[in-house]
Amino acid sequence: MRIVAFLDLDDTLFQTRPKCPDDEPIHAVAFRRDGTPLSFMTQRQRTLLDVWFRTATVIPTTARNRDALSRVDLPFNHAAILNFGGAVLLPDGKLDEAWDAQVRPRALELSRELHALHREAERISASRQLGVYSRVIVDFEMPLYVVVKHLEGVAGKLQLLRAELTPFVGEGFTIHCNDNNLSIVPRFLDKEHAVRYVIAHYFGSEPVLTIGMGDSLSDAGFLEVCDYSFMPRACQLAQHRPFSRDPKGGR
Repeated sequence: MRIVAFLDLDDTLFQTRPKCPDDEPIHAVAFRRDGTPLSFMTQRQRTLLDVWFRTATVIPTTARNRDALSRVDLPFNHAAILNFGGAVLLPDGKLDEAWDAQVRPRALELSRELHALHREAERISASRQLGVYSRVIVDFEMPLYVVVKHLEGVAGKLQLLRAELTPFVGEGFTIHCNDNNLSIVPRFLDKEHAVRYVIAHYFGSEPVLTIGMGDSLSDAGFLEVCDYSFMPRACQLAQHRPFSRDPKGGR
């Protein structure tokens, strides 16, 4: 039976230098646009990933867009799920047009509202002098979500922003916040939907054993789709157990 592993990347398989243990060798695996190292993998993480590569079909399942994934130096060679499920890449690296046909009209429909939320986040940050920067993530010519980070990694500033921004966020959007990363995401974007699609359309009637691995509350949905799920010790998910959603789709 084929094993298929859906793996989140940031803070699951690698992380920025301040989050790495001091007593363990690390090596750079993700890079900034200028080529300087950004994120690092520990020996334990590399050992686990090597197990997946030897035994499973590995599918990155990430909020990263295509450009950010291209700056990850790991030998992924099958499909990939990007942008919280906003894009699926075929094993040859091309955009899955059937999935894109489902996502694109909804993304474009919400484009104006998404940009308005981005402007509101910038207004709140400026008025409160929070020191954050934000941008709309555009991939494959689609505006997909907003990401906000604090310039000096002070995650508490993002919580202040979240509190003031929440009243402006309509029912069509949700806010994900994990450490120094706040994302404003349309509700129709969900890794869970993309994982279900890939399982059904890429493997069909072939029997598969599915494994999911993630660290964030935003990963909970796709982990529940998989036969088995894994999470790093002391991650956001581990701190919020039980993390299953209620039947109405809430947390």
